[in-house]
Amino acid sequence: WGVAISLGIIFFFYLKEKGFSWHQKALTAAFLVAYVFQIIPISIPFTSQISFINVGQGDAILIRDRASTVLLDTGGNIRFDMAKETLIPFFRKQKIHHIDCLIASHHDYDHIGAKDSLMSSFPVKRFVDSIDSFPLKIGGLELMNYNTFDAKEENDKSLFISLHLMGKDWLFTGDAPVWVEKAVIQHNPSLRCDVLKVGHHGSDTSTCNEFLDAVSPNVAIISCGAKNSFGHPSPKVVERLQKRGIKIRRTDKEGTITYRAIRV
Repeated sequence: WGVAISLGIIFFFYLKEKGFSWHQKALTAAFLVAYVFQIIPISIPFTSQISFINVGQGDAILIRDRASTVLLDTGGNIRFDMAKETLIPFFRKQKIHHIDCLIASHHDYDHIGAKDSLMSSFPVKRFVDSIDSFPLKIGGLELMNYNTFDAKEENDKSLFISLHLMGKDWLFTGDAPVWVEKAVIQHNPSLRCDVLKVGHHGSDTSTCNEFLDAVSPNVAIISCGAKNSFGHPSPKVVERLQKRGIKIRRTDKEGTITYRAIRV
């Protein structure tokens, strides 16, 4: 705001010297302020945002609080470069010029397959893929991981991340299966969320009844590819969510899903 208003005032007096009318000066200065907002990321210091980026059959979640940026997973596709063709263009459109921390929920290709390309083509300050890094603080963001259980299978190792932002509690469960969900709520009986990133793209290996009853989300986000060969989301999972009156949002139907708030 300060930059835009200052330039508007300077330009206003410049036009006055040139003999423009009051209405012409005011209108021209207003156009200048609007233009500055378009070319300079003035809003970033006041913006909080969570975007579930449409990467097809996979996960990639951008979390931003003011100038701090976290990317949870990158998606991945063997047919094209997800980082160069999807992620980086999205970041540039959002006026994001670096990622403070890239987190891998786990190492399945559809979650972190674009990591190497992203890190070689875009500034990423830190990479995290271990439970030892949590609780994780990035600027004003504090992320907790609730999956600290011994596991051998990759999905079983999925980070189970919670975050409070924009007045809401968010839960991102990667591909964590039912047994992890049950273990998490057993050890954390007070865990709740407003928005749940549904586990494993809506597969019925996740999102059990007991877990939904415990965390009691208002909104469920399903990140999956259109007409994917896995049949995600499972009709059983959709039914469980609908029976509880949980609003379902899907990247295969909506594209990228963004929540944003302006903070002052």
